[in-house]
Amino acid sequence: MLRTMLRDLLAHRARLAMALFAIALGVAATVGSWVVTDSIAATLAAREIRHDVGVSVQSPSKEPVLATADRDRLAAVPGVARAEGVIVGRAGIVGRDGKLVQTGTVLDRAGTNWSGGERFELVAGRPPAGPGQVALNASEARTAGLAVGDTGRILLSEGKVDEAEVTGLFGYRQLGPESIVDSNDPSDAVPVVAYDPATAASLLGDRFHRIELTGADPGAIENAVRALVPDDLHVTTGRALADALAEQSAADVQDLRVTMLPFAAVVLLVGMFVIANTFAVLVTQRTRQFALLRAVGARKRQVRVGIAAEAVALGVAGGTIGTLAGVAIAPPLLSALRPDDEVAFTVSPFAVLLGYAVAVLVTVLAANGSARRAAAVPPVAALRLDAVVPRGVKRSRNFLGLGCLLVAAGLIAATADPSSSNAARIIALVGAVIGVIGVIVLAPQLAELVLRPLARTFARSGPATRLGLRNAAGDPRRTAGTATAITIGLALVCSFATISSTFATLIASTTRANLPDRTTVLQSAAGGESALSPAELRKAAGLPGVTEVAGSRDVLIKLAYPGGETVRRISAIEPAALGTVLTPKLIAGSTDLSRGVVVSQNQADMLGLRMNDEVTLELDAKTSVTQRVVGVYDATELGASLFLDVGLAPESLRKQVTTVYAAGPDPAAARQSIEDAFHDRPDVTIGDRESMVREGVDQQAFAFALMYAMFGVAIVIAVFGVVNTLMLSVAERTREIGVFRAVGATRLLVRRTIRVESAVVSIFGALLGVLVGVPVGAVMQHAMFGQRLWDFTMPTEVIAASLVAIAICAVLAAMWPARRAARTDVLTAIATE
Repeated sequence: MLRTMLRDLLAHRARLAMALFAIALGVAATVGSWVVTDSIAATLAAREIRHDVGVSVQSPSKEPVLATADRDRLAAVPGVARAEGVIVGRAGIVGRDGKLVQTGTVLDRAGTNWSGGERFELVAGRPPAGPGQVALNASEARTAGLAVGDTGRILLSEGKVDEAEVTGLFGYRQLGPESIVDSNDPSDAVPVVAYDPATAASLLGDRFHRIELTGADPGAIENAVRALVPDDLHVTTGRALADALAEQSAADVQDLRVTMLPFAAVVLLVGMFVIANTFAVLVTQRTRQFALLRAVGARKRQVRVGIAAEAVALGVAGGTIGTLAGVAIAPPLLSALRPDDEVAFTVSPFAVLLGYAVAVLVTVLAANGSARRAAAVPPVAALRLDAVVPRGVKRSRNFLGLGCLLVAAGLIAATADPSSSNAARIIALVGAVIGVIGVIVLAPQLAELVLRPLARTFARSGPATRLGLRNAAGDPRRTAGTATAITIGLALVCSFATISSTFATLIASTTRANLPDRTTVLQSAAGGESALSPAELRKAAGLPGVTEVAGSRDVLIKLAYPGGETVRRISAIEPAALGTVLTPKLIAGSTDLSRGVVVSQNQADMLGLRMNDEVTLELDAKTSVTQRVVGVYDATELGASLFLDVGLAPESLRKQVTTVYAAGPDPAAARQSIEDAFHDRPDVTIGDRESMVREGVDQQAFAFALMYAMFGVAIVIAVFGVVNTLMLSVAERTREIGVFRAVGATRLLVRRTIRVESAVVSIFGALLGVLVGVPVGAVMQHAMFGQRLWDFTMPTEVIAASLVAIAICAVLAAMWPARRAARTDVLTAIATE
């Protein structure tokens, strides 16, 4: 019997091709994502790590404190063969367009001194040897359009510019983990600019960020150095730093996988619906065959085993096709994700095994329901021409779906309070997921409730519309199975679009509420974690027409509160700033920073903070302050969550000025004065409240762009699922189409009928996706931002664009099945059994 079933499957090549295509789609997405992750992971793991340093002695904070005398003293330690100081200072490249070149390293750590050993790898030219000469990081020089022999403009501290000949291009081998601007742990920044030691000392500062010691016995040197230097200096062996860098690389790889694999899981989930629907149609088409097998003595178990064997065979074949396709699409994905990086293309054996495992497992699971239904076919069904879903199955499915919706509504309603704890917000998200499951389970019933009345409504319309609607409504289970894949993809797009639109609205409203329109804003043009310096703050304060100036120092710190400990971004600022250049929308208490800290409402809710609660802020390795909560204000997650008196901050933090706020009696005159003073500073951007709004909105929009792209892939796969189902449907209705043609239907009418059916199925799935996605997005914004459930912004543009795109895709998806249906030979079709 098994041989008979497999022979029948192979005899219908159209069915076989469509099933293989459905399996290959999901597998290709999974394997492609894994190969991309493997390739980037291999590239990160292969970066060179230095092994020529025995012991590193590093300054205790971001501020360099080690002097030449310290280097000489450490060089005299027994066993030390060489002691070399590393200078780290503020530097950046000015491009040919006069703008600062964006780099991955913050300005304050982008400059250094050239040194021997394994630290630098000379790619081209020669090292800098004196004043007027500089070496540049090869990748940053390429971005700036500079080569060996060109004259580069190097921006230094306080706006000074050094014009120097580019004598060499270098690669860099790190000694320790990547430098994080807010971290006091041992680290090594990747420099952008390197001068010879004497020039670096005169331009970047004569203090060392760290001193590297080389010797035969690092352990003995470490012990001797620890006994010689203050306890607050970081004394670490080169081996320990290399291990820390390797651990950071592994953590980066893990983060990348955590970022990529959920998208692959979404694509695979959509593929599973396509595969399951394909098997459901295949089983339905062979109902009479299964009934005949049962009639001649086949047992239920034999039918189930036969379907499972088909699934395994199709899984292996589809896994092969999908794995090859996944490997093929990985290079374009890498080019899109890392356009400026050289990534080593890597296909691991695990990626191949994963493709086959996913193909077989998913196909068998997707076919399981169809196998059970096939085994349950009674012999008398051989006399039927159509398939009937048992009423008990429909009733159970409807009860399950309604139950999920009721549970979801209860969980969301119980946690709807905007001041809910983190646990309550997670419960709300679980409720949203359960609600989505309920809608998917109810999809066949919803299709029946919507499409059948719609078919009756258009009963007097043209024949193509009438027949297309009748075909879609005639098998609501198949229609729902096809549409559900589109529903999932579009629901994800709409939910995240709702979050994005809501976040943009929050950014605009809170920025306008907290920042007066008369305030001028100065920030670092380098972006990222780069900051200005106190020099810019002092310069702005001394300008004519400027009477009010404050500097915000935004930093990530450890925060201990009555309920535990967490990491939050705070703003250390002058107390006079609140109420002048900044006007936080106060909800409770006061903005008097001399009495304590002012906390944002959403953070207070998440941490359970109340007025007069005490919090302890660990500002650096040596400085912790304990303050009371004296005020609560309204803000978004984009800004700092807490204001602190900058007078309590350590010197190193006071020097990291994230944003300068300035104002005067005549705002226009004050802004003009600032623009005139900083017109030749490519490292400083000047804006106002509206520019801050635009910047915030653009940042969050960019963050959601990748999500839209990945979910778009899922929708494309879902549309191919529509093609798949239509092709199988055409094969199933060959005799019907033949009769239709025999009684006078033209090929054009047949094509139009298939197109209408495709449009109905696709738009039903799209509308269901919108109806699911927007409420889920409302719940997600409530959980993430602490807003009320109904305080969300409808992403009308995204919804409209998605519906138009789905409609166009539906027409395109119907072209091949419609053409095949229209070319059906009438006599052959009528004779088909």
